[in-house]
Amino acid sequence: MINPKKELFKWGPIDGKPIYVSVFIEPFEIYPRFIDGTWPDLLGYFKDGKVVFIADYPALRKRGLSLFKKYVLKNENLKKHHKDWVKTTKKIIKFENKINKGLLKFSDNELNKLFASFYKLDIDFWLRGFLPELANYGAEPFLQNKILKFDKLNFVEIFEKLSAPEQISFFQKEELEFMKIKLIHDKKKQLEELKKHQKKYYWLRNSYGFTKVLDINFFKNELKNISKKDAEKKINEIKNYVGKIKQEKKRVIKKYKIDDNIVNIANKLAYCVWWQDLRKKFIFIGNHIITKFIEEISKRKKIPFKELSYYCLNEIVELLKENKRVNVKERLKDFVTYYHERKKIKYISGKKAAKLAKPYVEVKINSNLKEFKGTVVSRGKTLMGKAKILLTPRNLNKMNKGDILVAPMTSPDYVIAMRKASAIITDEGGMTSHAAIVSRELGIPCIVGTKIATKILKDGMLVEVDADKGIIRKIK
Repeated sequence: MINPKKELFKWGPIDGKPIYVSVFIEPFEIYPRFIDGTWPDLLGYFKDGKVVFIADYPALRKRGLSLFKKYVLKNENLKKHHKDWVKTTKKIIKFENKINKGLLKFSDNELNKLFASFYKLDIDFWLRGFLPELANYGAEPFLQNKILKFDKLNFVEIFEKLSAPEQISFFQKEELEFMKIKLIHDKKKQLEELKKHQKKYYWLRNSYGFTKVLDINFFKNELKNISKKDAEKKINEIKNYVGKIKQEKKRVIKKYKIDDNIVNIANKLAYCVWWQDLRKKFIFIGNHIITKFIEEISKRKKIPFKELSYYCLNEIVELLKENKRVNVKERLKDFVTYYHERKKIKYISGKKAAKLAKPYVEVKINSNLKEFKGTVVSRGKTLMGKAKILLTPRNLNKMNKGDILVAPMTSPDYVIAMRKASAIITDEGGMTSHAAIVSRELGIPCIVGTKIATKILKDGMLVEVDADKGIIRKIK
């Protein structure tokens, strides 16, 4: 078992249902057949529509560093794994096009085979795509230690600049394409391009807990709220982004005389950060495919969608193949998935799950704290603003321009809110977390790993963010 008294890694809590998240852990048992290493023990806890994953942090770093040295620092290994992964993503896109035409025409037997083939494809996606994430957990502290020994005083600037990916993110790509549509003068042509955009990016607001198809009206409304001047500005920013990143890297390397070994490690880490972020595009498309299947299966098996969302994907395979049903009554209250290295994954429900998870998720706080600290991952001037607590991206509408976004952690479904923020604060995360990467893209201050921000701060509270020292102060 994971020792709750040790330093713990936490991913979440974030919107999450077993049906969308389980495929991430189901390949754990077979990772060693594909790669020399796998995750250490990992506990996933589902409660009230959210999920948090917990692991022993030192064990995770050790495992990640081993993979980073063996499979990432050696170019031939990295290229092979990425090439295989890209092949799988192309198959997912083909599957997406097939599914979007509808499932009604398929017989029960055909539907069973179709889902089984998708399940295998999704497993393949994770078998080849888990490498950058796990490697990052070891590579980040590895690079940190190298830089701290080299130049402790300028650590944040050096790490921030060197670890920045030299490719635009899929969200930047979507935004660039969208802004170009705004500049089309011919209204008919503009509408045609907007329809193509909708078909390509309807999944943008999907998450690990729910999916939503964004229709053409969503994109029409978004287009109305953008001026041509702002569109031109954003296009120039994104087009110049990669060049600016490369220029800043050269400046920092020259200014601090950074050796080639550190630069090489940083470049490989930056590549893995980009790859890990790109995965989310296909995860969200995959979750859309899962939703389409579950909607159809719900009708045919007469099982409510909500109940099926608490099945794991392998259990859907068994449901279709052998009509093997799962009683999820207790899962809906509390559900734990526990992976013990190289052994089968255990599923625990109800009171037993709650008892097992309790020591890992309880956090003792002093609500009278006037200030607290975190890790600076994107520097900026000290500023003040109203805190907005977003425990879920579903509440992003309460974010106003200039507010300070406070969240347990961020994921791609938070990006719309992040674009409005003057600063970002999270409970969890590190130098290569989603919040860190996006805040740097946006050029706004970000402090992560506070552990307590969402519990100490309240909606509307005036907060000061010192993104030089990593201090958050309650003003009133």
